[in-house]
Amino acid sequence: MEKDFDRWNGFKRNLDGRINAPNFHERDIWWCSIGVNVGREQQSQTSDFSRPVLVLKRFNASTFWGVPLTTKVKEDGFRFRFLIDGIENDALILHMRSFDRRRLVRKIGMLSIGEFESVREIAATVLKNEIPLTGEISEAEAKV
Repeated sequence: MEKDFDRWNGFKRNLDGRINAPNFHERDIWWCSIGVNVGREQQSQTSDFSRPVLVLKRFNASTFWGVPLTTKVKEDGFRFRFLIDGIENDALILHMRSFDRRRLVRKIGMLSIGEFESVREIAATVLKNEIPLTGEISEAEAKV
């Protein structure tokens, strides 16, 4: 499938101009316009460039760390599986990134406290580099 960067750029301009963006909270799950991304980065295939995203950490009234979700579940150490309306979803920890609330489209629901804490623990483990992301040493690590 060919990526439509030009249409995404126009759509993104409109998002940037939004005045009445919704409020959000940690544990919320939203359809979020994440756009067209490069290479293997998680992206959307919907007409409004959205996909479900879990609000992992709220920084202020406008920005948060979000974790994209997928129904293409598989086993690896960088995902957390849970149900949304009886459908299995994986939280894609490796694709976590910051978002502005102007990208939020529609609230889907809220993750339970226990499941949310599990996602946070996996994210913290990845950020602390306790799970090696590859079997290789990065150039930066090699120079230390």
